[in-house]
Amino acid sequence: MHPIFIYIIQVNCALVLFYLLYATLCKRDKFLIIRRFYFISTIVFSLVYPLFVVPGLMDVLSFGANEPAAAETAVLIEAPTFEMVTEGQAAAADLFHIPWKELSVIMYIAVTLFFIFRFLWQLASILRIRMKSKKIIVADVEIYNLKNDQTPFSFFGMIFINSKMHSEEELAQIIIHEHTHVREKHSLDIMLIETILLFSWWNPFVWLLKREMAMNLEYLADSGVLREGVDSKDYQYHLLRLTYHETAVQIVNNFNVSQLKQRIMMMNKTRSSTLKLAKYLLMLPLVFLLVTANSLYAAQQEPMSDEAVATLPTIASDEEIFSQDPPPVKKEGAGEEIFVVVENQPEFPGGQEAMMQFLADSIRYPRESMEKGVQGRVICNFVVMKDGSVSDVQVVRGVDSLIDAEAVRVLKLMPDWKPGTQRGKKVNVRYTLPVVFRLLKNEPKIVIDEPKQISEAMSVEAQVQPHFTFPGGQKEMMRFVSEKIKYPAVAQEKGLQGLVNASFRVNNAGKITGAEVIDASEEMSALNNEVLRIIREMPQWEKDEFVLVSGRVTDSNSQPLQGAAVIIKGTNEGTITDARGGFQLKVPAGEASLAISFVGYKTESVALSTLKPSGGEMVTSLPFVFKLQGDGTSKSYAGPIPENAVVVVGYGVQ
Repeated sequence: MHPIFIYIIQVNCALVLFYLLYATLCKRDKFLIIRRFYFISTIVFSLVYPLFVVPGLMDVLSFGANEPAAAETAVLIEAPTFEMVTEGQAAAADLFHIPWKELSVIMYIAVTLFFIFRFLWQLASILRIRMKSKKIIVADVEIYNLKNDQTPFSFFGMIFINSKMHSEEELAQIIIHEHTHVREKHSLDIMLIETILLFSWWNPFVWLLKREMAMNLEYLADSGVLREGVDSKDYQYHLLRLTYHETAVQIVNNFNVSQLKQRIMMMNKTRSSTLKLAKYLLMLPLVFLLVTANSLYAAQQEPMSDEAVATLPTIASDEEIFSQDPPPVKKEGAGEEIFVVVENQPEFPGGQEAMMQFLADSIRYPRESMEKGVQGRVICNFVVMKDGSVSDVQVVRGVDSLIDAEAVRVLKLMPDWKPGTQRGKKVNVRYTLPVVFRLLKNEPKIVIDEPKQISEAMSVEAQVQPHFTFPGGQKEMMRFVSEKIKYPAVAQEKGLQGLVNASFRVNNAGKITGAEVIDASEEMSALNNEVLRIIREMPQWEKDEFVLVSGRVTDSNSQPLQGAAVIIKGTNEGTITDARGGFQLKVPAGEASLAISFVGYKTESVALSTLKPSGGEMVTSLPFVFKLQGDGTSKSYAGPIPENAVVVVGYGVQ
């Protein structure tokens, strides 16, 4: 969650607790001045306490914690790499995803803007009333004479009264009342709580707090009138006569408010005993509780101390860990582009050093993993979205569930980045970050490891073959398929629909061979057969100016390396290895070379001239989606639709 929203929630939690304390213990007394101080001080405290912490509280409250294990820990954060994820991929992965978080933020901002506009409109209304009113002197007090039938009110140093609507006696009482508001600067209280409401409109307790503050200010002004010797009964009858007058603006101190009964009861109430003042001291334990909670929360966002089981990160730069400068990667196929490095890479706020320092300050070695002696390298990646937010944090290669979860937790805490751009357009960029958890046993103190060069070797097996394309290119192939394919009548009658993933091979002569449907089922046989018929009717494919390089990348233990970048040297074109370490890349024919790189490994270079001809066949996949529509269809297909799929629409038969 964004720190601003965390701050707003902390402020509102404090306001709720302070209001409940007031409503439970202090609402019925007559300490009006103390009550005003309580409101103002608790609001100010609620605004500032989330910004301050007491570091020593964590140590005091954790005196009973278990002793830490006698091992020292270190976390090594390795160098990052990039790859780009286009919008199409995200949409295909979750077609019907509803971004509730984004919608909630937008709704909150929209309503907040409405309340801000409403607040500004009310301020402008006061200015308009002032401009339309004539300034006069009554009882040595400067007032603005209202022209409309409105309730008298004051705002900061201005008093507004329609002098023609009141007798001299009533006018004198009103002036005393409103002058008390002005003299004691009650408008500051109103403006303070109104400002809080602009961002806390969703909290009903803040609205209740506003009402109580406004009532207390009226109690204070009423007391000012009675102290001047005005008869309380006459004054109360005067208030009753003003009950049906229109209120000018909500954010001012109105002479007449709707809670008239409470005002009259407060005027007739006897003075509260001084001993009851002690209950206001109960706010001090609540203050301590809030400061403690905030300090503990802040401590959870920081590394643990030396006395506790702590994380000591060792930060290494790109050059200190390994030497590789991977160029951007462009993945061919289905119109998708995936980059390892974009033209303008995403940037952590403050740069690379700030990111390393953030990770160093935030990451912790899990206690249970440390006690079990678990250590190793966790390779994580995440997407820096176009708006700079961090999304899709995942573990590419893990070590232990607790260690993996800790690495993911810290990455999710990162603030918004400056997004990367490609061709002048903001894009979603995938960032790969290895984190090494190292356990240093039997050391008398915590030791920071010197950065070490990682020099593991990878193995690359590849072969080359001619590349073929449909006569006229991809558009002509899609046109051919769309003109030839039919929705089988028997499939429409049975209500058959769904996704059919087909693949076929193109041999060295350009002929279609080996057409098949992946994960074919007997139930979908009518649709499967129609797809195979279309593929087999395709004309002979033509050889173009490219060659197809296919291969596999493995580590020093012959295990596949997923996510290795395979780049055509001198260009920004390439691809990423799959879960089996395999890759297939269309390369311009001629003297070209490939660069294969992966985090923690030396970059390998492979010249096309050194590769053996495959003599095999080029494999191509083509998805088809069959969906039914119309009155005779109980439910249309709502599953995933790949971006390069051929969509065939039929109409249900009743």
